[in-house]
Amino acid sequence: MSDTTEYTSPLDDTVEESDFTFELPDLGEGVVFVVDNDRTSGALNAGLLEGVGYTVHQFTTPQEALEELKKSPPTILVTDFAMGGMSGLELAQSAQERDPDIRIILLTGSGDESTAQAALRMGISDYIKKPPEPDSLKRSVQRALHRRAADEHHRAMVGWMKEELDRRARAVREVTVSALATLANALDMRDPHFQGHSKAVALQSAALAHALGADEAEVEAVRTAGLLHDVGMIAIPDRLVQKPDSLTGEEYQIIRTHCERGVEILEPMKHLGRSIRYVGEHHERWDGSGYPIGKKGDEISLGGQIVGIAEAWTAILESRSYRAGLSRDEGMKILEDKRGIWFSPEVTDALREADIGMI
Repeated sequence: MSDTTEYTSPLDDTVEESDFTFELPDLGEGVVFVVDNDRTSGALNAGLLEGVGYTVHQFTTPQEALEELKKSPPTILVTDFAMGGMSGLELAQSAQERDPDIRIILLTGSGDESTAQAALRMGISDYIKKPPEPDSLKRSVQRALHRRAADEHHRAMVGWMKEELDRRARAVREVTVSALATLANALDMRDPHFQGHSKAVALQSAALAHALGADEAEVEAVRTAGLLHDVGMIAIPDRLVQKPDSLTGEEYQIIRTHCERGVEILEPMKHLGRSIRYVGEHHERWDGSGYPIGKKGDEISLGGQIVGIAEAWTAILESRSYRAGLSRDEGMKILEDKRGIWFSPEVTDALREADIGMI
């Protein structure tokens, strides 16, 4: 009988359904401020809008409206243009400073059209000549309500899409790192002296980054680089990795290429970000004596230094086929003697505090 088991990717469960269905808001959801120093005109407009379902607050001075707006901004502001002490346009600008989403409808008299048109270019939703036709005012307020709802929906949708893209990128990164970590573990298994090496470097790198005050993203970047720092060893022949005695000069040059090979392997995986650079720099040294490029001092990223000293520290403590691992005191003395030579004083000093005892 054939095997009908269906393969599922680790990414299959990363898709989340969106509930972003846009619906026009009910008129009752709109809170409207009507501001007009003509009490009768303001009452007529307020009553008209209340009659179709809006929650309306009427004000006879812009100062009064502004004080209330500070406490609880409305959805829509309907304001006369010409008022004493503060114009409707000035009130509108103050309202927008407190709530950029507020929709504003300007009521203008004859001769104010050029000012009102200029106001449209400043973000005013609409302007209507006084006295407004009832249907014209209702349509203008309804358009303003719908436009605000559409803009808020669009902004929420954009935010959700960004979060979803970020989440999927993290999922892809996790799957990639997991797969490469499996490869790194397999490479470590080629030599019994290297078993657990990559994991130890990763954990030591993360601890050191944390001790140096790195943020969560940077700690994760150096941890990933520590885990993958030797991925380029896949290009190095087993006979060199497993050689029971010291390497010749020619063989050592071949081993040194693993930094460049690692970068070549990881480079297409752009979502690994700066971790790729750290992998390429983990054998560079502060005095320029490292490889593959011979970077010096601040040319080496802090992340590259962190992974480099974590790897050096782990290697010093590990046994090899041709030598026994050193004690912590012996190993620390080596690194302190090389302080400011192999690694910066800051990173070297931080290692003692961040040593987590993986070996």
